Amino acid sequence: MKLSRERAEQLALEYVNKDRNENFELELIGVEVSRISPKYWAAAFKVRTSEGDILEGPLLILVDDDFEKAMSLDEAVESHIANIDK
Repeated sequence: MKLSRERAEQLALEYVNKDRNENFELELIGVEVSRISPKYWAAAFKVRTSEGDILEGPLLILVDDDFEKAMSLDEAVESHIANIDK
C-alpha cells in the first residue's frame, strides 16, 4: 500500500465531510485494508441522527490506494466496471 492508514483516514473524512448535513453525524469506526480488494482502504462510519441515535450502519467509504481518492461503495463498483476492459 502506498498510502498510510492515517492518509487514507484523512481522505475518507474529507469525503464524508464535503457534503455535511446537520441532521446526521458520521462517527469513524476504523480504517483497514479492504477485504474486498487490497487496492482499497476501507473506512467504516456509524451514522447517527442529530439526537444521537444510530440510523444505519456501518457506512463504508473506500479509498483507492493508486489514485488516492475516496469514494462510496457504489462509486467504486462503477469505476471497476468502467475499467474492466482497459
